[in-house]
Amino acid sequence: MNTNERIKIFKSLMGQAFSKEEVDYFVAIFRRMGYFTAPASTKYHGNYEGGLFDHSLEVTKSLLHLTKHLKLHWNSKKSPYVVGMFHDLCKCDNYIHNGDGTYSYNPNVTIPGHAEKSLVLLAANEIGVTEEEKACIRWHMGAFDDKETGTSTERLLRNSLTSCGLTRQI
Repeated sequence: MNTNERIKIFKSLMGQAFSKEEVDYFVAIFRRMGYFTAPASTKYHGNYEGGLFDHSLEVTKSLLHLTKHLKLHWNSKKSPYVVGMFHDLCKCDNYIHNGDGTYSYNPNVTIPGHAEKSLVLLAANEIGVTEEEKACIRWHMGAFDDKETGTSTERLLRNSLTSCGLTRQI
């Protein structure tokens, strides 16, 4: 899939929750940031050009699937789209493309961090994020893990979903 195809998919998906003007604004901002061409990691999921978008798309589809099938109630219809597509926005400048086709970490990132960096980038580009969306973006990085007991909220969610037979969808 190339950048233009990714943008077309982004517009179609985000158009389900946002106005055309909002979607066009997102595309303009995120294209400049490298969102449609950045990898999602150096050696794990999405470690290729465009992997960040592809990963975010899959997360969004999973959130929409879980929302429908588990009858989840968000404060805003837009929330699963915001959380899914923007949770890893921080990765736009995290990696450098090496000459051999691999990626390595960029030591000169604009802002270090992960979840908080994504939230700062959204705020800097005047993209409003609800408290619920902020909590979800922070949660995906383990912000709510219990360090004393070693209980991971992600592990608890996965165990719950496994008992419901939903592990293949997440």
